Amino acid sequence: MKETCQLTFLTSKNRNRVVSINDPQAGLDGTLVTIAANLLLEANPFDEDTGDLVEFVNAQRVSVAIHNVIAPVVA
Repeated sequence: MKETCQLTFLTSKNRNRVVSINDPQAGLDGTLVTIAANLLLEANPFDEDTGDLVEFVNAQRVSVAIHNVIAPVVA
């Protein structure tokens, strides 16, 4: 199972920007996520094409099970 923590921000161009963090640590809570989101808001490390991050909207932990329908071909 693959897990990510997805943080959604509003940008200055009134669009949503989702930042996905792979394999989040166990026991991740709202306080830690809020701290990380605020650090991203302050640093604003993304390109200007999508707009500056202006507001933290929400966070969610996503678990996905991947099942191959056709196995990858190994040469």
